Amino acid sequence: MNQLIDNIGTATGTAGVLVCTLAVVLRLGGQFYLLGTELRMWLLAGIALLAAGCFAKLHALAAERKT
Repeated sequence: MNQLIDNIGTATGTAGVLVCTLAVVLRLGGQFYLLGTELRMWLLAGIALLAAGCFAKLHALAAERKT
Protein backbone atom coordinates (compact mmCIF):
# COMPACT_ATOMS: atom_id res chain seq x y z
CA MET A 1 0.00 0.00 0.00
CA ASN A 2 2.86 2.37 0.81
CA GLN A 3 4.39 1.72 -2.59
CA LEU A 4 1.09 2.63 -4.25
CA ILE A 5 0.82 5.89 -2.30
CA ASP A 6 4.45 6.65 -3.11
CA ASN A 7 3.83 6.07 -6.83
CA ILE A 8 0.69 8.22 -6.73
CA GLY A 9 2.72 10.99 -5.07
CA THR A 10 5.37 10.77 -7.76
CA ALA A 11 2.82 10.84 -10.58
CA THR A 12 0.90 13.72 -9.01
CA GLY A 13 4.05 15.77 -8.46
CA THR A 14 5.22 15.13 -12.01
CA ALA A 15 1.84 16.21 -13.37
CA GLY A 16 2.05 19.35 -11.24
CA VAL A 17 5.46 20.25 -12.62
CA LEU A 18 4.21 19.73 -16.18
CA VAL A 19 1.09 21.85 -15.64
CA CYS A 20 3.10 24.66 -14.02
CA THR A 21 5.68 24.57 -16.81
CA LEU A 22 2.96 24.66 -19.47
CA ALA A 23 1.24 27.62 -17.81
CA VAL A 24 4.48 29.59 -17.47
CA VAL A 25 5.66 28.90 -21.01
CA LEU A 26 2.31 29.89 -22.52
CA ARG A 27 2.11 33.02 -20.38
CA LEU A 28 5.61 34.07 -21.38
CA GLY A 29 4.52 33.49 -24.96
CA GLY A 30 1.85 36.15 -24.58
CA GLN A 31 -1.25 34.01 -24.13
CA PHE A 32 -3.73 34.59 -21.32
CA TYR A 33 -6.12 31.64 -21.77
CA LEU A 34 -5.91 27.88 -22.28
CA LEU A 35 -9.06 25.90 -23.05
CA GLY A 36 -11.22 28.86 -22.06
CA THR A 37 -9.67 29.39 -18.62
CA GLU A 38 -7.04 31.83 -17.45
CA LEU A 39 -3.49 30.60 -17.22
CA ARG A 40 -3.22 31.64 -13.58
CA MET A 41 -5.85 28.99 -12.80
CA TRP A 42 -3.64 26.41 -14.51
CA LEU A 43 -0.67 27.61 -12.48
CA LEU A 44 -2.65 27.30 -9.24
CA ALA A 45 -3.80 23.83 -10.28
CA GLY A 46 -0.19 22.83 -10.90
CA ILE A 47 0.84 24.13 -7.49
CA ALA A 48 -2.03 22.19 -5.89
CA LEU A 49 -0.90 19.01 -7.66
CA LEU A 50 2.65 19.57 -6.42
CA ALA A 51 1.43 20.02 -2.86
CA ALA A 52 -0.76 16.90 -3.06
CA GLY A 53 2.18 14.92 -4.39
CA CYS A 54 4.38 16.12 -1.54
CA PHE A 55 1.77 15.15 1.04
CA ALA A 56 1.38 11.69 -0.51
CA LYS A 57 5.15 11.15 -0.44
CA LEU A 58 5.30 12.38 3.16
CA HIS A 59 2.52 10.00 4.13
CA ALA A 60 4.34 7.08 2.52
CA LEU A 61 7.58 8.00 4.31
CA ALA A 62 5.84 8.35 7.67
CA ALA A 63 4.07 5.01 7.27
CA GLU A 64 7.34 3.34 6.25
CA ARG A 65 9.10 4.68 9.32
CA LYS A 66 6.45 3.27 11.70
CA THR A 67 7.01 -0.29 10.52
